[in-house]
Amino acid sequence: KAKGPNIRCVQCQHPHKAFEVNNVNDIDKVYRILTRHMGIEHISHAARDCLKYTYEGNAYLEQNALGEAIACYNSALATNYQPQKGILLLLRATAYLKRAFAHQAELRKTVSDLSDCVPDPSDLGRVYQLAAQHPSLAKPLFNRILRDSKLQDKKFRLTKYRHGLYEYALLHAAQDSLRSTQLLPHHAKTWLRAGDALAELRRLKESAMYYQKAMELDPTLRDRLEPVIERLERSQQFLEKAKGWYSSDTLRLVLDVAG
Repeated sequence: KAKGPNIRCVQCQHPHKAFEVNNVNDIDKVYRILTRHMGIEHISHAARDCLKYTYEGNAYLEQNALGEAIACYNSALATNYQPQKGILLLLRATAYLKRAFAHQAELRKTVSDLSDCVPDPSDLGRVYQLAAQHPSLAKPLFNRILRDSKLQDKKFRLTKYRHGLYEYALLHAAQDSLRSTQLLPHHAKTWLRAGDALAELRRLKESAMYYQKAMELDPTLRDRLEPVIERLERSQQFLEKAKGWYSSDTLRLVLDVAG
């Protein structure tokens, strides 16, 4: 006999009847019970499909299967079931933020690989001296330098690609979380998630504002977020100074790799 979540259904109107169904473990089964067995009409198909995709997305999110989770949330949003839209945007923002952190980890590894293959300037100087002293070695030495340069260029382009993926995921997380604050203005987690995304995008002043709003809505967040806001203020001061040292693209890459 099938086991699993049970539902006991009781019909209040005459004729009274009751029955129990085993192994009710998805939205489609709940929908069939309500419509076929209990005769309840006018249940929204959009609501059914939206909840179905939402639960599937949540399961994928717990497994860290982020691409599948985002695809499910996209399908849920496509049902256009408005009561669930704010929650769906918050969930998708969470998935995109986790994807951004995964891309950041890959970015750090790529930058580490790039730094390992870039020679020290003093080593290059010794190579040129050796080539000058022993002309017969010049061609193989320069061929080696050329191969290394091509490898460095390949890793540099891979670094830019990884960084682009990281920023793309962050921008989606920020867009979804900011929209969710408009749809669920009294939900502290929407403001918290927006603050997280903005902080990763180095929008530090805006991030602190969203964290402040999250604490207003949920005072239990204060112990967690007050140190974060203080750290953001220090980071903002450093960022203002660093703008005079690096180009904007270089500075962004350095900070994103550093985390």
